[in-house]
Amino acid sequence: MSLADLFLPKFCLGCGFLGCYICPKCEKKLIYIQKDSCLYCGQPSPFGLTHVLCFKKDCLDGLISVFYYNDFLKKIIKSFKYKRALVVWNEFKIIIKPERLNKISFYKKLATEFFFQPIPLSLLREKKRGFNQAEVITDFLREFLDFPKAQFLLRKKEGFPQAQIKERKKRAFNIRGAFEVINKKTLINKKIILVDDVATTGATLKEAARVLKKTGANKVFAFTLARRH
Repeated sequence: MSLADLFLPKFCLGCGFLGCYICPKCEKKLIYIQKDSCLYCGQPSPFGLTHVLCFKKDCLDGLISVFYYNDFLKKIIKSFKYKRALVVWNEFKIIIKPERLNKISFYKKLATEFFFQPIPLSLLREKKRGFNQAEVITDFLREFLDFPKAQFLLRKKEGFPQAQIKERKKRAFNIRGAFEVINKKTLINKKIILVDDVATTGATLKEAARVLKKTGANKVFAFTLARRH
């Protein structure tokens, strides 16, 4: 046991077990997604591609996620996201089975070059948190897919936290107009993978895709650690 563990002991976020944030017993509560689905209709779709009948102008081309979003994963993400607990993330990423990430290699089959775009926070919120969790997740992804990380988007306003809004329509309205493109010329015909922690209704990802495509992006996909059923 290190001195850090002695003075700041770790307790499992699921059951309170002493010694780690995610104990072997609670790790089993993390449910991997077996079949990805279309973000718009919720029906199964290979690699989370948006169905042809669901596809509209400026919409997201597809979404790949790793886990289903449940109560235990919610505790992990909240601890990592709001308590500056990067030590929780460092423990969490180790237990993600590499074979469960094999599906993201699908992007390499689509194009030789994508750009990762972490969903940006407002400067005020990022300063308050100390980091942007989407940036941290993107750095993790780049260990498996060596696509460059770009900053095409700026968050020009930070509305009410999306996680605290239950209704789908209110979420969409709350995020509308939140993003703008920093340099329009650099975006023309680019293929982008948006990165975020969770997709619930997908309102944030949809709005980011809308702005990117409206400004000239060719394809916009997304990756999240988790999504709701």
